[in-house]
Amino acid sequence: MNIAQHLVLSLVLSFTTFAQAQETPAPQEAASQPPAETQEEIPAPQRSLLKTAATREFNKALYFDQLDNGVILPPLELEYDLTGANGKQLKIGNVALHEKNFFFALLPLGKTHSQINQVLSGGDANKVMLLMSWPDKLMTHGTIEMISRTGTVLWSHTFTEADHDKWIKQLEEWRKDLIGKGVEAKQIGRSGIFGTQFGLDARAANAPFWGQKESFRFCVTQSDGRNSTKMCSQRYGTKSSGQNVVMGKVRMDPTPARVLVQNEEAPLKNSVAVGADMPAAFFAELASGESYEFVTLPNKLQLMDISDTKKPTVLRIVGYDTRPMGRSVILNPDQYSALTKLLGFESTIGDPRKFWAAAVAKNDPKIYLPGQGGGVFKQRFELSEIPRAQARVYLNRRAPTGTYIDGIKLEGRKQPVADISSEQNSVTVSDKDPASFVWNFKATERGAINRSYLNVTMDGKTYKSFYEIYKGFPREFSGRFTGVQASGEFIVMGEVAYNQWFEDLFGWTNYWLSRQRWGFSAKYFQSFNQLKVDDAGNTAPLSVMTVDLKYRATPGLWGRDETVGGMLSYQSVTFDQLKAPMLGVGAFWARSMPKVFDDLFNLLPLLRYPKWVDMEFIYYMNSMDSNVELNSSMSLNFHGKVLWSDRYFGEAGFGIKRYGFTDSSLNQKAELNTFYGTVGLGINF
Repeated sequence: MNIAQHLVLSLVLSFTTFAQAQETPAPQEAASQPPAETQEEIPAPQRSLLKTAATREFNKALYFDQLDNGVILPPLELEYDLTGANGKQLKIGNVALHEKNFFFALLPLGKTHSQINQVLSGGDANKVMLLMSWPDKLMTHGTIEMISRTGTVLWSHTFTEADHDKWIKQLEEWRKDLIGKGVEAKQIGRSGIFGTQFGLDARAANAPFWGQKESFRFCVTQSDGRNSTKMCSQRYGTKSSGQNVVMGKVRMDPTPARVLVQNEEAPLKNSVAVGADMPAAFFAELASGESYEFVTLPNKLQLMDISDTKKPTVLRIVGYDTRPMGRSVILNPDQYSALTKLLGFESTIGDPRKFWAAAVAKNDPKIYLPGQGGGVFKQRFELSEIPRAQARVYLNRRAPTGTYIDGIKLEGRKQPVADISSEQNSVTVSDKDPASFVWNFKATERGAINRSYLNVTMDGKTYKSFYEIYKGFPREFSGRFTGVQASGEFIVMGEVAYNQWFEDLFGWTNYWLSRQRWGFSAKYFQSFNQLKVDDAGNTAPLSVMTVDLKYRATPGLWGRDETVGGMLSYQSVTFDQLKAPMLGVGAFWARSMPKVFDDLFNLLPLLRYPKWVDMEFIYYMNSMDSNVELNSSMSLNFHGKVLWSDRYFGEAGFGIKRYGFTDSSLNQKAELNTFYGTVGLGINF
């Protein structure tokens, strides 16, 4: 039979495959998923039946240090198996690839699911869609190529991760709409179009399916720097008549399955150790014609914690950054409101790590991690001692994540029968309550996350636990040049500014009134040129001194944690013979630069660093001199700084200031409305 005859015979089979592909998993694929009880165990600490030291007030857990508690991480491994289904199924790590989850289909949108027409509008049902399916963990963006038998690229289309996410979102919207119209969720499932990873309008994408005489295959390539991954499909062909077109798989003679590891022939099933700093190269060709390959550096496991759970066969691990393949739970998800996301006001300074929890089987502890540019790698655990969840120590729910000092006091709870000690600073157990303690946390490095340890001894075994706190800079000093436009004159001023925040008030650590609440700032302005004093042409310099006392509505670190607050301000204005000391009240708002503006400023290389912004408004209402009467003196300031390093920053700002007062003893009145802009350099210390 020739290729055209093979194509005609395969068309019916192709459509049947598309309808069933997402409903009929390969026999061995289920084995790659964690058992049900393991999946349920991931959030175990929140509902564990074990009696722990946690209470409603003390629920911030310390992690067990994995290296000092007998955990060894062997080198990562590349694990694969191409022996299943007579070489027609590839298992790479815990992900299976075969013809029922990796395929392409060309269909009118209205025929991609039996119920989809209920939620389509206008002529959408007649759009010819190219639908693509592959294991969703293997690829999120890339370039799709349509390649002829001779190797000619007939067509290509690049899609971004945003395009992929948009497609998945569209599928979810259709799913919700169908459920809203009374279609049962199980009837939708992952069948038809709802099991695809990407889709596009074939005509709008100028795909050459109409009148195509050659057979072809699809290849999807994802490249990230020096890392790349590529999947190629079986061979397809099309038949078209007018506006109608059908596509099906072309029957080909079986090809022997083969594997290349590091560009050398390799067994069809193996697990090979890989270097953490060297690219791993892998290629597999399935007997059914598909191929999968990658060249990538592996991702190292960033392990934070491992412990037992209420189920004796299951362990719980916590890590950050690279999330494992399979089920895991994010422990610190972003909690932005829909409005915050809409405005683009997400934070851009802070701890960027995303912590996750996953379950592993105790008798075979391992997880699978994606590579930097594709692939799947196995990380095994060698365990000589497994920390007990009952021995875990908990801190007060308000325990800070940042500090200005070394030796910050942290309140915690432990098991009454457990002994606790620290080789860093000190820990004191309460005489009245053996479960309660105060820990003087060691934090010596500013501008970095500091880790300090506690030793917990229980039932004759000692476990090393830790907590992490960022240590910030409590003081900043800067020098600025300010240009002021006032009453038709341009004034150049020099300014020095000092800002300081306090960890507490003389050792008093009350959450509401003391800890990380109070700050102090002082500024002094001096004009370089003289201002006109009267109509006779006399001139005089202008100088202003300001001292502010600030209170944060929420505790945290300046330059890191968003807050609003109130302030009490003293200002002394000197202009010629006039001197006006005054007292005012105001409010301030400070935070990292919102993402929407940060992205814009990042277009300039000089500004491609973390940025902190603040604004304040002060109204001066009380004169400190009985001879001076104020006349609506106020200040509105907008200020920002770009942190070129932990210590050094550049800054800029603008605002409006009004100086208005009358001195009855001199019988003189001053009224100056100004708009100013400022730039400067500063240091944190």
